[in-house]
Amino acid sequence: MAMQTGPGGKVDRQTTCPFHLKLFYRTGSFHRLDDFPISSTTSPLPPHLQIYTWPTCTLRELSHLLTSALPSLLPSPSIGTRLAYRLIYPDTRPPRPGTADLPPRYLSKEVGNVVIGGDGPGILPTEEEKDVVSSGVMSGELQGEPDKTLADARFVIGDYVDCAIFEPLGDGSVAPMPRAEFAGGVRVPRGGGGGSYAAAPRENGFGGGYGRGSGGPRGGYG
Repeated sequence: MAMQTGPGGKVDRQTTCPFHLKLFYRTGSFHRLDDFPISSTTSPLPPHLQIYTWPTCTLRELSHLLTSALPSLLPSPSIGTRLAYRLIYPDTRPPRPGTADLPPRYLSKEVGNVVIGGDGPGILPTEEEKDVVSSGVMSGELQGEPDKTLADARFVIGDYVDCAIFEPLGDGSVAPMPRAEFAGGVRVPRGGGGGSYAAAPRENGFGGGYGRGSGGPRGGYG
């Protein structure tokens, strides 16, 4: 189901039912695309947090939900830690000639990142975010793109989100963003596959496997 927002991209979280999201995490690198089995009934999924959220959920909120549920993911002190995000979603493009017998695969798309502390001024939470990140390390200034939303990233209900946590380097500086990895699939911009093999429209990222959640506390965990 495609995500819907109101005028100006707003969502009334008190009246709008949240959707279910699997948020994967790993320290030091992103997961490889072939770490995600096509069928979770045959192979286990990598470690992840299950949450209920809305299209307007920001990277700040995702970072808060993840690190408040699993505080051991952050080093102490956490200043200079980078949390980077990617979408993981199935390749819905029609098969190229001669590839019809190949198994389904996943694609990935860079979403953005947040840095706790770092050099220079950061971005403070919005009024809506303050309701979620009222305390903790994500309630202060963050560098990167903490205000980027799932809707901004063209998230589709059923997509996975993968978070890579990079601790500060030995000299205390912020670790650089990793190079893109081409494993188990390829990275292409959402909505286009290049050449004549453009991506097909998607309503549910995994063929309807996930619908809207039945409720739950704001920013709650499934």
